[in-house]
Amino acid sequence: MILYTTVPLEEIFKESTKKTEYIQIPYSRGIIEVELISASRAKIVRLISRDLNDYLLPQLQPGTEIGLKWDLEP
Repeated sequence: MILYTTVPLEEIFKESTKKTEYIQIPYSRGIIEVELISASRAKIVRLISRDLNDYLLPQLQPGTEIGLKWDLEP
């Protein structure tokens, strides 16, 4: 690929400074990997499950927002 531009290559190919961190939430048949939106909301990024039917459930599809409930009791 050839780029004909006056913009410096460092500007074109610079890496994103924001590094997104994901949290893995275990559930009965696998793991849901989410990106935190707020303290009580998260967006599903990836599903890892032993049951293939879980991948067909609309509530577990990537991009779906879910509510979080934190249990901080020892």
